[in-house]
Amino acid sequence: MNISKRWFRSGGAGWHPGLYEWFFSNTRRGIELRAQDEELIYGLLEAVLRPTHSILEFGPGTGNYTVPLARRCTRVVTIEPSETMQEYLRRRLEQEGLTNVEARLGRLQDWVDTSDKFDGALVIGPLYYVRDLKEGLLALAAALKHGGWSIFNVPLLTPEGWFQFLNELLARRRVYLRYAEETIKLAEETGLKVERTGTVGTTRKGLNLVVQARRV
Repeated sequence: MNISKRWFRSGGAGWHPGLYEWFFSNTRRGIELRAQDEELIYGLLEAVLRPTHSILEFGPGTGNYTVPLARRCTRVVTIEPSETMQEYLRRRLEQEGLTNVEARLGRLQDWVDTSDKFDGALVIGPLYYVRDLKEGLLALAAALKHGGWSIFNVPLLTPEGWFQFLNELLARRRVYLRYAEETIKLAEETGLKVERTGTVGTTRKGLNLVVQARRV
């Protein structure tokens, strides 16, 4: 086994819900990034989400978007690679009294269930760790009904993106940075028509590209 395989963790390893929430609730950078993320993503959801929709969420983490989604639609299915994060999410859903969320273990790139199609999909974070972006986007598109919407983000090939890359490297996670143009082109190639985009970050060039697209 080579050094990189021994160093980097698997997709579901090494996540600590308490530390994750502490960063986004108690550090200046985390608070700013979450505020920008929420402003952009809730704005996009406002335009596409309907009460009758069934939603697939890849990488729900601690449920920052899962809880409000579940309150505003009929059904949510989450796919989470980390057992620790999944257990935290289940406890949170129970405390919130939400019964319309089904939590499953898995990864975006391994999604193979073609029998269940969704009105929308939210993918905030998982594409950071997918080497083959086209493969990840194909899995995303395959989960959607025709005309179904998706909102996803990717880390950008910018100075702030490199800063994130180094932070994740120290945590033994490999991040794949992208050009915005490359991401949009690959989305279109996989049958996702890009309708809106936005950038999130604490610097001018940003950290994340957020994309809203529909399956054609």
